[in-house]
Amino acid sequence: MKLPLLLALTLSVVLAGCAAVGGNGTDREPSRSSSQPQATSTPSNMTTTVSTRCDGSLEGCFTYSEMDDYLDAITPMVASFFEAEFENVAAPRNIVYVARGQGARGACGVSDSQAYEYCSANQTIYVGQDLLWTFYRQAGDAAPAIGLAHEWAHHLQFMLDLPAFGAPTQAAAIGIENQADCIAGAWAKYAKDQCWLEEDDDLDDAAGLLQAIGSREGPGRDHGTAAERLKAFEMSYKGGIEACNSYFPRSPLA
Repeated sequence: MKLPLLLALTLSVVLAGCAAVGGNGTDREPSRSSSQPQATSTPSNMTTTVSTRCDGSLEGCFTYSEMDDYLDAITPMVASFFEAEFENVAAPRNIVYVARGQGARGACGVSDSQAYEYCSANQTIYVGQDLLWTFYRQAGDAAPAIGLAHEWAHHLQFMLDLPAFGAPTQAAAIGIENQADCIAGAWAKYAKDQCWLEEDDDLDDAAGLLQAIGSREGPGRDHGTAAERLKAFEMSYKGGIEACNSYFPRSPLA
């Protein structure tokens, strides 16, 4: 399994009210080895610091060497969505940042700086400095947050004991990945409702990027096509988390 989609979004730190602004990693299981971005803000203790330092926006605020700080800034934003929607589901045990030149050995193997993956064996998300920087620089500061929401979605699927999670078939893998993209879309809508997105999301702007990512998938693909991924994201962005139940109606998320 590889990472989700990259959307051109930008995040902002909004302290009061709404702002008026007019690859590939792998998801691991123990049994198996041009649009301008918009921005995201953080509902954490970093809010004041980031707001002061970045003039209210996370876009272009962090350098390559500060990707660990950026991950710290977006993690509470993603966590708050899952806490609000699934209060009885425990969060991942850990989110591990892997700096360039380092490796993090876990229950699913060794993750490096190109990682963006979830390991169900130890309920841990691994995020590598290099891939995080690629997403941040090329797709905007919200793209890595959407990626983190996608990986957190895999944790949710595992915790809810979704039958298709970890299933060896290609169809099951694609369904799981499309649903994770759908859940990431629900996070984006939540972020917009929280006034963290600086501008309204234009999904048309993301289509070209999704097409580029989807074109890398061959006959043995384990993710949806570019069109499927965009549809999955749109479904929940417009219809809420309940829309993601359509992938596995016998095992609804919400």
